[in-house]
Amino acid sequence: MTVAQQSPPKRASMTWGKQAAFIAISNVFALLMLACLGEIALRLLPLGKYRSAPFRQYDPVIGISLIPNMHVNHARGCFQGEVSTNRWGMRDRDRTLEKPPGDFRIAMIGDSVVEAVHVKPDQVVNIRTEERLRQLGYSNVEVMNFAVEGIGTTQELLLYKEKVRQFHPDLVLLMFTATNDILNNSSTLQPKIYGIHHWFAPYYDLAPDGKLVFTPVEPRHLNRLRSYFERHSVLVYYLERVWLKVNLFPYKWQGLPIDFETYEDDPMDNELKQAWQVTGKVLTIMNDTVNADGSKFLVLVWPLPYDIDPDWRQRMMKQYGTVPASFNPFRSAERLQAIADSNHIPMEFLAPYAQAYRDQRHLQWPYFSLPCDTHLNALGHEESAEAITEILEKRNLLPAQTQQSTKSNLVN
Repeated sequence: MTVAQQSPPKRASMTWGKQAAFIAISNVFALLMLACLGEIALRLLPLGKYRSAPFRQYDPVIGISLIPNMHVNHARGCFQGEVSTNRWGMRDRDRTLEKPPGDFRIAMIGDSVVEAVHVKPDQVVNIRTEERLRQLGYSNVEVMNFAVEGIGTTQELLLYKEKVRQFHPDLVLLMFTATNDILNNSSTLQPKIYGIHHWFAPYYDLAPDGKLVFTPVEPRHLNRLRSYFERHSVLVYYLERVWLKVNLFPYKWQGLPIDFETYEDDPMDNELKQAWQVTGKVLTIMNDTVNADGSKFLVLVWPLPYDIDPDWRQRMMKQYGTVPASFNPFRSAERLQAIADSNHIPMEFLAPYAQAYRDQRHLQWPYFSLPCDTHLNALGHEESAEAITEILEKRNLLPAQTQQSTKSNLVN
């Protein structure tokens, strides 16, 4: 056989195990490269009307809390927000743990309406209230913001016990939303809102004897690793935001999103009845707990969009195509008032003040809300601060004025 006729030596073929390992390693490497490129792109490239960074975290007691010492831009759709947190994980100015001598402290506890990531730090309702009080001569009053997005009354009670009471507030304002706060208090309704997503939250449920049974926040698997990536990776943050919008099997209430069930007039189903019963019991516990600490307690109920917009029915029909016969957005205020009356809980509704402000200034839609979102705009926070100040003075919940009032200089 000549040299030209000799066949080339055969290459050793890879075993199936080596081939599988090679493919797996290659895919992992490719995913890591894509992740690195995605991280770099998200940090460097402009993202139009949506830009943010992590500022919330899993909390083993409350379920969710704000990360201390953060400063991030938070833009989405029609708003350009900015989020700064202090060393205590509050969306607020820096505060000392010990109350300065002679100071009067007001603690605001609430959800996303008070957390208010949709506006600038100096436009948030607690800051506007503090500034307004100082203009009125209450120079020794601090109004502190302990709000966290998405929490309900059960979480607010735990937040008070775990954190707020350490700051020795003289007055605790529970800023109540008469829609999602009810659903947040239900271990069966809240999971339906978020569908396939797991929502870390503690719950009170009703036992057969009517007593409350507490279920703490579930531990999160691989929490340290997940928390690290959530806090340091913009890519992970954005992927989580996208994932939270996925709901493959949404629950409905009479053709509307399940959130609207809160507005159902009598008769209500058992889940919603229990949610209201739990809410009433937890509000009573919180009132008693704050009073036992030597502080005063007041529930302030936010206006609903239906309180402010006379054309709410037409807008609802345009958006959803239906207004169920049992839909009654004003029934929740009656239920809340009944809870307050039967349990001696101080409560005020902010809707009449917002309506008066609207009419005096001939405001048009979207009134106090963002055009792309029902949360308050800067004017909404300013009007709320004015209403809160008026309520506190009317109820004699403020200390003596420490300097001459500049009330005449306030914009009315």
